[in-house]
Amino acid sequence: MAVGGLCLQGLHSAPATSYGIQLYTVRDEVGKGLSGALQGIARAGYAHVELYGYNQRLFFGKSVAEMRTMLLQNGLRAHSGHYLLTDMLYDKSYDWQSWKYLLDDAKMLGHQYIVIPWLDAAHRTGDDFKRITERINQGAELAKAYKIKVSYHNHDFEFQKAENGKTFLENLIRDTDPASVEFELDIYWAVYAGYDPIELFNRFPGRFSLWHVKDMVSKPNGQTCEVGKGVIDWKSVFDAKKKSGMKYWFVEQEHYTQPVFNCIADSISYLKREVL
Repeated sequence: MAVGGLCLQGLHSAPATSYGIQLYTVRDEVGKGLSGALQGIARAGYAHVELYGYNQRLFFGKSVAEMRTMLLQNGLRAHSGHYLLTDMLYDKSYDWQSWKYLLDDAKMLGHQYIVIPWLDAAHRTGDDFKRITERINQGAELAKAYKIKVSYHNHDFEFQKAENGKTFLENLIRDTDPASVEFELDIYWAVYAGYDPIELFNRFPGRFSLWHVKDMVSKPNGQTCEVGKGVIDWKSVFDAKKKSGMKYWFVEQEHYTQPVFNCIADSISYLKREVL
């Protein structure tokens, strides 16, 4: 099957050593024009993009089919995307229709993972996490027919302790189905919260199939920076990729001291030179 004369072969696979980026990193450029942002990502040497911005089955005003075509035109794949379906996460009488639409759209894009990216501050109680855990398991069960897995992306609040003395992240890992639910470790946020990502890999081997490769300048500032310009030991982290179960990783950056395309090119340069 082809779209606009472009072959879809290879949409579903890429080696873990190929360079990925979370599209949010170039969010200001996306605001100027999605096509130009994707072109800049491809020119910088990235092979796959983790999507964000899905709303009413559109990405920044573009249909899912248009988004797929734009990715293909730039030689990019999208193995995963961040999808904030607030009805799925929070509504007590959720009917699963928006999830089924998302599965159809994720399949069209060639996704292997649908990532839950964020929980509102008002929905972070023990009862909220219990409901969300159940929803993730149910969603993952429905996703099996599409050969898609569900992943959960952390920030720092998931490292807070729950009533049972475990962190919310530990409880999510323990209570979700390891056959269909995996996790995207945002390594920056783990380090920011005081946790060693390698220790997490050793404690929960095989559960962290996705990573956000996001560096951090020293605290107290703690802002993000180009990979290799911060305090995280990326060589040690990547040496533990097998233990983590990592399949894909995505450079991400939120603060800049130079133009963003220079930033993402610097991150690739460092990873090539020092890590991979």
